[in-house]
Amino acid sequence: MFTEALRRGTRVAGLVAVAGGAAGCIVDVGDSTPPPVIVEPGRLTVRWTVNENVDPNLCLLGRAAAIDILVSTSVGASAGEYQAPCGAFATSISSLYPGNYFADALLIDSVGRARTTNVQISPFTIFARTELVVDVDFPADSFLDGAPNGAVDEGQTIRTKETR
Repeated sequence: MFTEALRRGTRVAGLVAVAGGAAGCIVDVGDSTPPPVIVEPGRLTVRWTVNENVDPNLCLLGRAAAIDILVSTSVGASAGEYQAPCGAFATSISSLYPGNYFADALLIDSVGRARTTNVQISPFTIFARTELVVDVDFPADSFLDGAPNGAVDEGQTIRTKETR
C-alpha cells in the first residue's frame, strides 16, 4: 500500500512540475524586426476643359473621344497610361504610390489618334491616402487642325512613351 501511495504521489508531483513549468514559460524568438510598413497609394484627379468649357458637345465637334494621360516618375520611368471619355471632364488615377511625378495629356479620337497637342501637367507630388486635383485646358488652338471642329489629319497618331 505504501508503494502504491508513493507511486501515485510521484505521478502527481510530476504533473505539477510539468504544469508549473509550462505556466511560467517565456519564449524569446530573438526576432525584433518591426512589422512591414504598408505604403498606401494616393490619388491624382485630372479635370479638363475644352476651350475653358465643360461641354460634351465640344468633344464631339473636336472629334475627341477620350483623354489620354501619360504619367511618369520624376526619374522618367512610366507610372502608367490612363484614358477616360472626353465628355466625362474628370478622371481619378488611384494607383499612384507616394512620390514625385510629371504627366502630360492629350485628347484622342475613337481609334487612338491624337486630336490635340500634348498639354504638360506641372510636376507634382503624391502622398499616401491623399488626393491631388489638377486642372487642364485644351484651348481651340491645341487641336491639330487648328479648330476643335475640323477634320482629323490622318497622319497624326497618338504619341508613345518613347516619343515623349
